[in-house]
Amino acid sequence: MAFSIIGSSINSSTTAKVLQRQNFNKEPNGLETIIEAYSIQTENRDAIVPNKDTIHSAFSSSTKKYTRMVVESVTTEEMDGGITQMLVTYVGLTSESGLPPAIVRLIPTANEGVYGPPAVIEIEYITDRSETQYMSGLPGENNGALPVGGFVTKIKMPQFINGVKTPVDPVEPFFQAGVGLIVQYDGYCLLSKACEKRGLFLVARDVFHESQQLASFSAGTLK
Repeated sequence: MAFSIIGSSINSSTTAKVLQRQNFNKEPNGLETIIEAYSIQTENRDAIVPNKDTIHSAFSSSTKKYTRMVVESVTTEEMDGGITQMLVTYVGLTSESGLPPAIVRLIPTANEGVYGPPAVIEIEYITDRSETQYMSGLPGENNGALPVGGFVTKIKMPQFINGVKTPVDPVEPFFQAGVGLIVQYDGYCLLSKACEKRGLFLVARDVFHESQQLASFSAGTLK
């Protein structure tokens, strides 16, 4: 926790705000929040309170400015003497460039695992892509040497996410045709994805699992 004492008086300007302290927090995924506590004149509150997504460097009275932090929320409490206490919460990254490393979690899950453990892999990471870009995802990849018509196209787990190496497929993806049966093992592929908008960034959670597709020559069934 860091404290920054800026001043102790408020003038009559409608832009007057006195920064009393500044608290920092960093989540495990690397996303940061800053809470700045201000004293402002109550009569000027409406003119001073910043809008959501206002950039830190455009509003803060701190000597250190951040261009990748934006206002997430504001709360005010009216005090005696015409003074209002204002808490401004910013969210984002204090670094000027780059993204924090991803978090890789192995979650035991029943009925999962073909050649590897009965588990799914959840990867949580910060991305600067838009919601539309994130949800559109990456082009699907089918690992079979000769993809079978009717098999679902799979999206492979990237080898790296935000600089962190992801788990390796338990066995090499393959395509195999036997007596009355076609097998295509895809390795770790995307199972689901979700994201949450936080300031200029998305907190993304992608879940991957082992994928194997089977087809019968006689019935043409897939599973």
